[in-house]
This record gives sequence, C-alpha cells and structure tokens, in this order.
Amino acid sequence: MELSLLQMIAAMGVVGLGAIVQGTIGFGMAVVAAPFLYQIDPVLVPGPLIFSGMAIGALSARRYANEIDVSILGYALLGRVPGSILGVMILMLVSTQHLSLVLGGAVLLAVVGSLFPYKLKTSPFTLFSAGLCSGMMGTAASIGGPPMALLLQNESGNRIRANLAVFFVVGSFISLVMLGINDLLSKEQLIYGLCLFPAVLTGHWMASKVAEKVEKERIRQIMLVLCSISGITAILSAV
Repeated sequence: MELSLLQMIAAMGVVGLGAIVQGTIGFGMAVVAAPFLYQIDPVLVPGPLIFSGMAIGALSARRYANEIDVSILGYALLGRVPGSILGVMILMLVSTQHLSLVLGGAVLLAVVGSLFPYKLKTSPFTLFSAGLCSGMMGTAASIGGPPMALLLQNESGNRIRANLAVFFVVGSFISLVMLGINDLLSKEQLIYGLCLFPAVLTGHWMASKVAEKVEKERIRQIMLVLCSISGITAILSAV
C-alpha cells in the first residue's frame, strides 16, 4: 500500500526531528521516530528507518572523523553480526507483542544499571555484548542505539558522536543486508528510505548549530531519558 503525500510529509517531519536529536547527542533517531513512523504506516519500520539511521551516521562520522576509535568499534561490530542474525530470527519467530515487551524491559534494566555508582567499562567483552544486543534490537525493531549509548555514556561528547556514528553506519548496513537476504526488505521500503533522506540532511544541518553547545553530562542525561522513553514505549505497546 502506497503512502499518501500527507503520510510522507509526516514521516519526513518525524525523521527530521530524530536526525536533530541524533546529530546533537550521537543517537536517538530511532527512539524518537520509530513509534510515530509505525503509527503512520508499519512499512516505514524497520527498513526505511534503518536506512535513515545509516545516512545520519555517515554524515556524523564525516563531521567527527578525528574522534573515531577503531579499538572501540572492532569488538562492537564483531558482536553486531550475530546480533543481526538473531534479530532476523526474532522477526520470523516471535510475535511483535512479545518482542516489544522483552526489548523494552531490557532497555529499562540497562538504564537502571547505569544509575548505580559502578560504571560499566569498555572492554572487549562489554563492547561485543553491546554490539550483539544492538544488532538484535536494531534489526528486529530498528532501535539499536541504547546498548552502545549506555556503554559509551561517560566518554566525551564528540567521542560519543563519532564512534556511535561509525557503528550505526556499518551496523545498519549489516541489518539491511540481513533483512534483504531473508526477504524482509522490499524495493518499496528502500524507495521510502531514499525519500526520507532530505529530512535526514536537514536535521543533521540543524543539529550542527547546537551540538557543540551541549555538555557531556547533559548528553548523558538526555541519553538516559531517551533510553527510558524507548523502553517504556516498547512495553506499553505490548500490553
């Protein structure tokens, strides 16, 4: 079923807002946009939204290229591959209701854990685990940011933006390939993804005007709020 002009305009507005958030703090497009896009038309999730996430990631990676750390990305991307495979299996085997409940609960548990005095450190194991969870959540529900964002929340602002951006570019590509191989990504969805690109570009440009003014602790606070909203929204959609 084709989207109407009004639906496409609404979708572009939502994606543009998500691009502003992600361009400012490093992640958040899917958290902001996924629930609304699903209401506009389910065909917009996950394929077109993953495509938009890849686009905003590429733009951000170019802007903060000097802060990219390969040691962080390697293990995380290694976990993203099996995570994406699990995400495809979940899409094929688990009902949307159960999926939303499990993912929402997992995100909220991660948020609660991040509030304790002990901070999770980046290590090969934690990076691989975050990449695994991100791949699973990103492929199944297009919301793959929270695991990596929570792990990197204590890094500097530009370091967070740079490494999450590269992770989203490569990870989103992996997710799209996995969806395509398993006939879960149509030509129509790819076209919608391309149509949403102008909104991504506009949101990224607007974010560039405010990103450097947002302090590290403020980024962390916004991350936790967005992750909480993501988890609560997922749970509410399942009950």
